[in-house]
This record gives sequence, C-alpha cells and structure tokens, in this order.
Amino acid sequence: MIITNLSLTNYRGYKKCDVSFGKNVNFFIGNNGSGKTNLLEAIYYLALAKSYKTADSSTVKSETEFARIIAKIKSDKEFTSKIIISKIGKKISINNQEIDKLSDYIGKVKILAFLPEDMDLIKGVPKNRRYFIDMIIGQIDKNYLVELGNYKNILKQRNELLKILVENKSKDYTLLDIYTEQLARSAEIIIAIRKSFIDKVKIELEQMYHYLAANSKRISFIYRPVIENEILSQLKQKYQKDLFMMTTNLGPHRDDYDFFIDEVNAKDFASQGEQRVIILAIILSIANIIIKEKNIKPILLFDDVFSELDYLRQNQLVKYLNSTDIQSIITTTNIKDINTSFLNNSKTFNVKNHLIKEGKN
Repeated sequence: MIITNLSLTNYRGYKKCDVSFGKNVNFFIGNNGSGKTNLLEAIYYLALAKSYKTADSSTVKSETEFARIIAKIKSDKEFTSKIIISKIGKKISINNQEIDKLSDYIGKVKILAFLPEDMDLIKGVPKNRRYFIDMIIGQIDKNYLVELGNYKNILKQRNELLKILVENKSKDYTLLDIYTEQLARSAEIIIAIRKSFIDKVKIELEQMYHYLAANSKRISFIYRPVIENEILSQLKQKYQKDLFMMTTNLGPHRDDYDFFIDEVNAKDFASQGEQRVIILAIILSIANIIIKEKNIKPILLFDDVFSELDYLRQNQLVKYLNSTDIQSIITTTNIKDINTSFLNNSKTFNVKNHLIKEGKN
C-alpha cells in the first residue's frame, strides 16, 4: 500500500499543498515549525479519521470554513480517500462514496506511526499503552474495533448504574447482573485478541530489536491483563468495591503492558535513545505481522525519528526501510548523518513555511 499523491486544503498552516510521494523512503526536511509534522498528522488523520494531537476543529486553518485531505492510494486496487473537516463534523468518502460508519472506514488506509507522543509509551501511564495497542489491532482486525466499542458502551452504562444504585441506596442488583454478564463476555473476547496479538509481536520483536539496537540484549514484551480467568465470577466478587468507588475496577480497561531488556523493566532505566529503539522495533515488528496476515504493506510514518538516535541506529533504520520496499515518510531537521548510498532509492522534500518543494534545498 502506498500513497501516490496527497492534496491538502486549509489543513493547519497549509492553504494548498500537493505532494507526489515516492514508493520507498520519503524524507521531509525542515526546521521546527516549518509544517512537516502537520503533513504527517494529515496522513495519520487520513487513516484513522482523527488527529493524534488535538480536536478536529483545531486542524482547520484559521479564518477558513473547512479543511480537506485527499489522497490517491495504490493497494490491490487504486482508490481515492477524502476527508472534509468542519466545525460541525467531518465527512469521509472513498471514490466519492460517503462512508457513514467510522468502523467501516478504519483500516482502509493502513498506517503505523512513530510520533514524539509515543515516547510516553514505555514510561508513561497505562492508558497510553492501551491506546497504542488498540489502534494498531483495530486496523488489523475490524471485529476488535467493534468489540472494543461494545465493551466501552457496556462499561459506561455499568458505571452509571453503580452511581444510581449508590445514590438510591438500592440493593436490587438485577440490572447490574445483566451488565456484568455482558461486560464479562465482551472482556473475554478483547483479552483473547490482545493475547494473540502480543504473542505474534514477540515472535518478531527480538530479531528486530537486535538489528536496530546492534546489540544482543534480550527484549520482552509482556501483556498484563488485570483479569483473565473466571471473569464473570471475579467481577461479581467486586460488587461492593465497585459500588463504594462507583466505578468498575476490573476489566480490559485497566490492562497494561511492560517492556523488559535483559529481564529489567525498561520503564525503570531505559534512556531516551533506548526507548526510541524499543518503540521502533515494535512498530516494524507489527508491520511484518500485517504483511504476513493481510498481504498488505502498511505505510510507515516517522516524526522526528532521528532525534536521540546515534549515527549507527539512524543508518540501521534507513537501511532496513530500503530493504523492505515499504513506503515510509520521515520528518527530520536534516539527513547529514545518513549514508548517501541509502538515499539512492529515496525521495527528498524541503519544507519551509508550509510550502513543500522536492529536493534538499
């Protein structure tokens, strides 16, 4: 899968922009604030119909009524994806056919992204790790996205009921039993899919980490569900605690993931550079899984990826990307440390004041 052409209208600082991408590595070079991250964000929005930075309305250029993203995409078939964003909402279409349900759209454009925000993945709060994994699984398995939405809806209803029961001092748990049974069934599905996914990542991860890190340290990626056996029974045992706290204390919404290097938790000692290598290894491992399972090469987005990476690891990454024939879009302030032999199959763009020109200068 590749984006052949991207057109932006009134998106962030871009009044009008058209870019024709190369099929391999694409470098967008510019100073901070030049607009290169906005370009990457637009591609992310194209895939997931949401920004990773702000609310939809904030993506619309000041003093304009709407923003538009149009991309021509080549996969097993060619298609055109279009998103129009305004203050009243957004419209999504493929080949000029409007898409009503977001779940019918997610996954049409498959992307994996390395973003500065992902640096919280290892040492940040659990919800960051859950969101990261959920968004990736959702692109691979549409049923997972549907089930996750179902789970969140039941969870919301259950939490609202807990508050009502406490406020009314009610001991009638009939409806609570129903919601709990529904929640348990949904939780079993979500946990099983997460387990299966992490098992697949583990198979790819160690080799990918060794390649990028250029060392022989052992890496582990561990899924930590807070509940996985006898789920219904355990949820019912927590009724009194849930009522006291007026929220559901057990379930996939509290799950977490851990990363270990040589059996030491990475959140306790990993440097910024080591964290970047771990996250990159995970992203590239997941790309391999998508290729094997879906026979589709996802588009890879890397925002400011070279920061905190030394010369060796920068070149290991670009060398690998060149060898895979996966379309990659990289933003950076410079490529002075990249071996020129790795740039032969790449396309380079200069970004300045939200204007993009092909070539380094």
